[in-house]
Amino acid sequence: MLLALLLACTTDVSVTKDPDAISAQDRLGLTDAEVARILEFLNDCGTTFDFLDDDVGLDSDAAEALASHRDGPDGACATEDDAPYATLDDVDAVPQVGDQTILAILAWLTDGEVDPGGTWEGIDFTEDEIAVVLAISNDATQDQLDADVGLDVDAAANIIGERPIDDMDELAAVPEVGPSALQKLLDHVPVWAG
Repeated sequence: MLLALLLACTTDVSVTKDPDAISAQDRLGLTDAEVARILEFLNDCGTTFDFLDDDVGLDSDAAEALASHRDGPDGACATEDDAPYATLDDVDAVPQVGDQTILAILAWLTDGEVDPGGTWEGIDFTEDEIAVVLAISNDATQDQLDADVGLDVDAAANIIGERPIDDMDELAAVPEVGPSALQKLLDHVPVWAG
């Protein structure tokens, strides 16, 4: 009897999915467009554990499970062993992920759509402010950056030396451009845009 029980425990068991089970999409009442946004976001290699954990604010275990599942056994995105999410049920099946995680991702995506700005060196920028700050950084003269914006001479010279500056990450990486310089550029937005 014990031998039969042990053999039964080591035998592979085939589990079929309940055909009457409701899909995650239907259960949560999400539209096809919302599901597509979630899947695109989770399948993007830029959606790392750190991003899901820090920026989106997911539970660390859920963030780790989502990124690890997508990246596959080698732990690297955009390689042959990746397991991209094809359906919301694929996402829902990941350990540590449930309705709350899926809805938190959708809420973050929705909030991000309202104002896809960001924070650099602790300074918050809206999407419109980013566009103007980049215009100032790429078009202002050394005198304007120094006298009008109020940047340190070295920061102004370094910005000019790094042109063209395509995004805020590039601007924040310019030597001598830190929180003070970014705040001064932000404060100058109404003057430049006016």
